[in-house]
Amino acid sequence: MIRVLHSELQSNIGGIESFLLNLTKTIERTNLQFDFLMRGSNPYLEETLKGYGANIYKIPSRITNYYNFVKNILIKNNYDFVHVHKNSAANIILPLMVKKYTNAKLIIHSHNTSPSGGSQIAILLHKINRDRLVKLSDYRLACSDTAAEWMFGNKYKRKNVYIIKNGITVKDYVYNPKIRKEIRTKLNLKDKFVIGHVGAFRKQKNHEFLVDMFSKLEIPNAVLMLIGDGDLKPEIQKKVQRMGLTDRVIFLGIRRDVANLLQACDVFVMPSLWEGLSVAAIEAQASGLNTLLSANVSREVKVTHLVKFINLTNMNEWQTKLREIAERPIIRENVEKEIQIAGFDMNNSAQFLRKIYES
Repeated sequence: MIRVLHSELQSNIGGIESFLLNLTKTIERTNLQFDFLMRGSNPYLEETLKGYGANIYKIPSRITNYYNFVKNILIKNNYDFVHVHKNSAANIILPLMVKKYTNAKLIIHSHNTSPSGGSQIAILLHKINRDRLVKLSDYRLACSDTAAEWMFGNKYKRKNVYIIKNGITVKDYVYNPKIRKEIRTKLNLKDKFVIGHVGAFRKQKNHEFLVDMFSKLEIPNAVLMLIGDGDLKPEIQKKVQRMGLTDRVIFLGIRRDVANLLQACDVFVMPSLWEGLSVAAIEAQASGLNTLLSANVSREVKVTHLVKFINLTNMNEWQTKLREIAERPIIRENVEKEIQIAGFDMNNSAQFLRKIYES
């Protein structure tokens, strides 16, 4: 039995959580045991992963408790691999523990192009720790070339870094007019122009810009659908109330039916301040949606003709593009083959990772 510990899950389903869900559902699990470290709680995430035989270990919040807790898990379970999914090298406590207390192979997997918080201290720690993290790791993976360069340096190709695309289960997202009608009826969205966004409420996702842009959008029947949760959600909700947009902005929280909700949308927007390779943007394209992304998002996410990149310094262009889309008939294309050809089918990613684990 090959035993793999993944670190770490958050309560909000972001890019890493989506990747690990899709991977667990797709990978050939014969003689393979996945366990997960997790912060917070998410019943859907936990129940789904446990359904595939995984153990989930809830991390204590205090750093002193964290160390002893994780140390015991590492020693007790004798893992073959510890697969660490990271946005930066700011915190390398777990990699150091893996090397100190186990014989497990350490996989460092880069999923972003900046620390989640984006603070100057985190960026400084990242720069200090990056070379050390490279030396600690046995395998180095990244979701894109930009994420690889961020985590492992501009000479990452010399460091045997493998690009593992954040695959999705493509067939789940192919446009379905029946589902679209059901969701729009359920959410009272008939005759609405629905602008969709999926992402945790944190600085990176730039909800402030999104709400400001939407508030000045001259599309009378436009509705903004926000899917996700996070620390900044209350702040954004207050902003929406102050601006008198309560009836036009829908907060749906953490959802297990994102694929269906995307069917109900007419366009997808993501004005992120930074982004490694957005799973949500791939999912939006797979749903046949016009996808408007900030110029800060990795160009590697553009796998269909549906994507347009727009600078955050030009709010007018975001509004103009949305008006253009709203004024023409909504036609949802099937781009399933384009997604698969680009390598974003999770079957490809799962097969590659299975080979690593079997090594």
